[in-house]
Amino acid sequence: MKKPAALFGLLMLLVALSSSANTFPSKPLALLIGFDRGGTIYTQAETLAEVLADILNQPVGLEVRSGLGGGLAASMVANSQAEGYIMLFTTSVPITNAPNNVVDSFQVNDFRYIGAISEDQNAFVTSSDSPFSNWVEFVDYARQKDEILYASQNITDRHFINNIAQQEGFNVRIIPVSGGAGMAPLVLGRDVDLAFSGGTHNRYVDSGEMKVLASTSRNRLMEHPEVPTLIELGYELDMQSLRILAVPKNTPDEQFDILSQALSKAIEDPRLVEVIHNVIRHPVTMLSDQELQQFITDRRSQYLELLSTLDNER
Repeated sequence: MKKPAALFGLLMLLVALSSSANTFPSKPLALLIGFDRGGTIYTQAETLAEVLADILNQPVGLEVRSGLGGGLAASMVANSQAEGYIMLFTTSVPITNAPNNVVDSFQVNDFRYIGAISEDQNAFVTSSDSPFSNWVEFVDYARQKDEILYASQNITDRHFINNIAQQEGFNVRIIPVSGGAGMAPLVLGRDVDLAFSGGTHNRYVDSGEMKVLASTSRNRLMEHPEVPTLIELGYELDMQSLRILAVPKNTPDEQFDILSQALSKAIEDPRLVEVIHNVIRHPVTMLSDQELQQFITDRRSQYLELLSTLDNER
């Protein structure tokens, strides 16, 4: 009589485990970002976490792990064993353009890419009080200085400005910052001559405190279509990047599918639409997991090719 009872107990345990697997998520989730409060990544992530929490019926805690141009947060998620309970919201640059010391801690294939939701508006910006109003005037100004001070957010924009400085014959000193929150005070205080921005500049252009000199993206900027790209200015440089959601590669298919469906719903939520369109003012760019995987792979190859070209020119 004990054997049927034991079998019944085992059956109930299997049913419970199956039920638990089908109720993902059954506990709070974490959304990691690699840039400090005050920039457009944080603003967007804050609303994304709120919307996903409502869709998934679980709290989604927003956690900042800044460092290495967003690479620290990416590394933490890539090496996490929390599967679908930890997510990374980031611009794609820390993954596609990771320097060698960061690549040692993760690879492009250490993530499963849920999707992309918007496109970064990358640019070179300066204070509205700067003694130059466009890129040509900036280059003339830089040549007359012993060196210019430049606020950099990632290794790629550092490569760009160093390459341009070499071509144009001026000297540059790099001031590393963490995201738009670190960039803005230096530009507004005239502590740097030039800075890289992924979109934080829009609000300061509106207020008359900043001006945009060049788009470092492949395309002209949505908010500043009159500003030329670096390619149009004669440099074979572009930084196309997307805002993406990713999870560790060990995330089970069932959990991945639930998160993918949640992101598809989130991008239609009026709260997130409002932030993307009217707050950070990025173009909505939706890519599926397979499309995003291809984008990440292609951009990584292009970045390695850029590094090889720069090394050969030295």
